[in-house]
Amino acid sequence: MMRLFTLSLLFAVFASTGIAQTNQIVCSFDHKVGTEPLVLSETVFSIWNNKKVQLSRAEFYISEVEIHQLDSTLMPLADQYLLVNAKNPTAEFNLGIWPVDAAHGVTLHLGVPSTVNHNDPASYPANHPLAPQDPTMHWGWSAGYRFMAIEGKVDNNGDGVPETSFEFHNLFDELYKSLELTGTKEAENGVLHLRFILDYAQLFKNMALTGSLIQHGKFASNVAMMNNATTQNFVMMAITSATHEVEANSLNIKTSPNPANTETMLEYTLPASGSLNLMLTNTLGQTVRSFSGLSASGTVRLETASLSEGIYLYAFYENGHLLARKQLMVKH
Repeated sequence: MMRLFTLSLLFAVFASTGIAQTNQIVCSFDHKVGTEPLVLSETVFSIWNNKKVQLSRAEFYISEVEIHQLDSTLMPLADQYLLVNAKNPTAEFNLGIWPVDAAHGVTLHLGVPSTVNHNDPASYPANHPLAPQDPTMHWGWSAGYRFMAIEGKVDNNGDGVPETSFEFHNLFDELYKSLELTGTKEAENGVLHLRFILDYAQLFKNMALTGSLIQHGKFASNVAMMNNATTQNFVMMAITSATHEVEANSLNIKTSPNPANTETMLEYTLPASGSLNLMLTNTLGQTVRSFSGLSASGTVRLETASLSEGIYLYAFYENGHLLARKQLMVKH
């Protein structure tokens, strides 16, 4: 009887540990502005008010990563810190080996939690993200780390060339933000690779970029940028859609008129549970129109009078997941 009990216990332990295989978790980030790759000190892009912006520095911290599991429980990845830097766009972050088979969503925190934000950077090994950096990501004992450092220039004289420098260094415990992303990604060959798409243009939503543009701390502009980082699809979880799903969804979107002259109306109904992004791109892959926060169905007016004649592609995304796409022709 004791032997039977022992065997049953061993089986139970084996079964419980077999619920989720251990896998290496790796993160990577695709640095973009719209659909265009971001190259520091080179890429010039438009923000919400059509001002031209060029970035020379773009880095931020991610901490307290939590993997959403199939049963809705969260797997916290303890003591993992990422310093994401557009200067190193191909960097991959090894977050260790964890008992998860798949991510059914991810929770990220932007910044450094208060429990470690006021630690001495010199106390960490040189290769640790919280160790001293060049340029520095630490402000001092009282304020702690720069959660996000965004620097560059904006075109404020209207000639299309960014000339006015700005620096947004967002810090202090109050600016620590949580971001929840949806999507599913399964481990393959012992690796759960989580890919994220960054759209830096979204950081400037509703920011005029006038007046004093050197803002270090928790001023209104710093708060606005951190809020944009968590509400304006600055970070999206990249999911690969099956081709047949995209084709099927694309049957439920249409534009009229097409070809378009001065404008066209886009009608759509898509299987989405969250808000959608709509991107209109030219043949070079450059975004010429973008909309965010769209519902799962509706009508969008696309102004085309200022567009050059030619073929464009419009596509709907949900958290970086391509749902549908079609062509639009502009002819004047």
